[in-house]
Amino acid sequence: MFDEKFLGYLKEQIILYNLPLLNFDKSLKYIEREGIEIIESEKFFQKRIENFPEYLFVLGNKEILKKFKVGIVGTRKPDSYGVKGAKDIVDGYRNKDIVTVSGFAQGIDSLVHKESILKNLGTVAVLPCGFGINYPVSNINLKEEIKKSGVLISEYSPFIKPYKHNFIKRNFIISALSDIIVIIQGAIKSGTLSTLFFSLKLKKQIFALPGEITNKLSYAPNYAIFKGGIPLYSFEILPGISKGKRSDVSFLLNDDEKKIVELIKKYGNLENILNEKGFEKSKILSLLTSLEMKGIVNKTFNNRITVTEDFDGTDNTSG
Repeated sequence: MFDEKFLGYLKEQIILYNLPLLNFDKSLKYIEREGIEIIESEKFFQKRIENFPEYLFVLGNKEILKKFKVGIVGTRKPDSYGVKGAKDIVDGYRNKDIVTVSGFAQGIDSLVHKESILKNLGTVAVLPCGFGINYPVSNINLKEEIKKSGVLISEYSPFIKPYKHNFIKRNFIISALSDIIVIIQGAIKSGTLSTLFFSLKLKKQIFALPGEITNKLSYAPNYAIFKGGIPLYSFEILPGISKGKRSDVSFLLNDDEKKIVELIKKYGNLENILNEKGFEKSKILSLLTSLEMKGIVNKTFNNRITVTEDFDGTDNTSG
């Protein structure tokens, strides 16, 4: 059942965490008894992600890991604004062919998993410990629910506890797995920031729920916006969440804005657009701001600019 390469990996992990070698056989028996699957990351995802775990322990439907994944993360102690924001985002994806990803912690993470189950969405819970450790204890029932309708994953053998540095590694996996990341709330020392930093490094498309600067929970999302993340002025700007085609709003564009949309499609980056003849740079920046506010373009990292997937930029009012 287990190949030699994985057995070597498991033994190295047990030694690394100073567990008794008796834990090796105990872990293998637990894996078999609980029906835990072992996936070799590079083969399963058909790509290599730098610093990603060589193996993942999986409980549940592993196939949903191949769908479009929306990572949603935030504080363990959200306020009513953060709770409503997270709920509304998950609700917006109701009946969509996507899955949510979060870290199984109390607060926003657990809320995302629970709401996803309620909305019949698949959800991916990334654990900071092995499956044989019930952490957090308050999520024992949720763990069973996710096994039925989603998937639990961990890079850790069954009896490795949630050591402090494991949470950082868990946050990296959330970032690496997700196609986009949504930052809900998090204070300056929140683990949400580590997920944000990994997402920035991996050049993920980041969205953030903007908040009042006087609210300490607004630090993480507002910092994400400062670093180039897209503010959620409307949940409909999230990929896959919009209710209708954005080509329906093409009549809102003036001639200059339509020209800028075509340049974005042609070049896809700010530098080349700014060098286009016929427009002053200040004019281009003003037009881009207008298009972004209308939800027609997204600014990402490294000065990349894209037209939203549901807007084709054509004028359907003529003829």
